[in-house]
Amino acid sequence: MIDTSNIPACSGGCALPTLDERFNTTVQEYIEVIRDLTDRARVARVKEIAEARGVKASSVSVALVNLRQLGLIDHEHYGYVSLTEGGRELGEALAQRHQIILCFLHDILGVDKEAADREACKLEHAISPATLDALIRYVQQIEGCPWCDVERRPKGVV
Repeated sequence: MIDTSNIPACSGGCALPTLDERFNTTVQEYIEVIRDLTDRARVARVKEIAEARGVKASSVSVALVNLRQLGLIDHEHYGYVSLTEGGRELGEALAQRHQIILCFLHDILGVDKEAADREACKLEHAISPATLDALIRYVQQIEGCPWCDVERRPKGVV
């Protein structure tokens, strides 16, 4: 599970998204794909994950063992894949980080939305909690907290 006890809140009272350092970029990317697939169909299949990631099914199978050991997914051999509560929390934190960075790049800097989305996908995995916090404080000064604005949250994130 993601430890949210030390996450600062913005002036609007929302919790800022943070990530457990054990979850490297590959883990995060798999969780994002599984989250997207399960948002559409409640479960994900190895073949669908492989297609979305552009890798072989055997690579997905190896990754799923790791994700299961981390407690992020439920998966039986040759079965469906679903996120655990911890996996869902990680997916939501990643969606929050993505949205905040996208807001900064597109809404504030004026970067084309498609380019901003591609860049946010890369940055959400690399940005440190301190830098993300500074970015959020800056965005708050410019136009209010992007996370408090319910209209701008990613679909399916509470």
